[in-house]
Amino acid sequence: MEKAAVAEVPVASDDSIRQTRTSGTSGFQVSIRNTVRERRFRRALLYRPHLFYDLPADVRQVVFIDGNWCAEARMPPKRFEYGGVRYRTWFAGVAADPEMIRNLLRALRPQLIRGISSGIVRFIDRAGDSMRDLGVRYVAPGGEYLRPQWRETIGEAFGATVLDRYGATESGAIAWQCPLCRRYHANVDEIVLEAGPDGLLVTPLFVSSQPLLRYRLGDIVTFDESAPDCRIGLPTITICRARRDDWVIGGDGRRISPLSFQFERVPFLDAWRLHQNRDGSLCLYFESAQPERVTEELGRRLAATVPNRPFELCRGIWRLERGGKFKRVSSDLAALSE
Repeated sequence: MEKAAVAEVPVASDDSIRQTRTSGTSGFQVSIRNTVRERRFRRALLYRPHLFYDLPADVRQVVFIDGNWCAEARMPPKRFEYGGVRYRTWFAGVAADPEMIRNLLRALRPQLIRGISSGIVRFIDRAGDSMRDLGVRYVAPGGEYLRPQWRETIGEAFGATVLDRYGATESGAIAWQCPLCRRYHANVDEIVLEAGPDGLLVTPLFVSSQPLLRYRLGDIVTFDESAPDCRIGLPTITICRARRDDWVIGGDGRRISPLSFQFERVPFLDAWRLHQNRDGSLCLYFESAQPERVTEELGRRLAATVPNRPFELCRGIWRLERGGKFKRVSSDLAALSE
């Protein structure tokens, strides 16, 4: 099943069904609908790795999510109990003021940090100081490909064990890095995984309200041939290729990190996507109900971040028609230099 077919899947009639939009991992967004029972199961599957973490009975955690809002420590947390452990959760938007995020972390001293990989790295880069004294035990990033340098940056900043997660909005948690053997255990007891050269196919067995049968995610993964020396019996996989943003090449040849682009902080902007052509020129695709209020600021920020490169602004983030994994920042020029 391809993403384009999801809209045609019959959805069960249930008052508890809620809709979630994906980030657009193959070029366009789709709506995923789950009942309250399915949402609870998805959350339990997300927390499965914690059964093997060395955590206390009462855990404070901060989760980095999309957006520019950040909680304050005095605000009531979201509570969840799983495996005999109570979790209290506060949320930090990856585009929020880094000083607010720093204050939240220092006030809470969380044992666990989760969330968007690049958002955690961007905070570390902007915060500019060590947080090894916070007492963070684990950082569990997810949502996108965890590059080796990101893993090193996160571990060094927090002085914590970094354990990656792999999943998708459509299927839920697919695999998780084990704290014992450090391989990625796949949740094959709840999700049927078919790995092949054309990309991973998933069938979540716990979803019946909107059945997804052999749904193509497109990431390239392989099942490990040898079993790990681990007491956890789930098979392990290797993630060979998954979604990641590109670096942009500046007019002076300098490589510019995708974390440098913070257009989501522009008021009245709903979504954005940046592409660099082979000749080095840029196109910033954007969505806004009030385009006249964002175009000038978008142009100013883009010119400041990538000087000496011609650019244009185009309404509609899906006007860039290309297959494969969705990237918020893509560069044909960077691909030529790799």
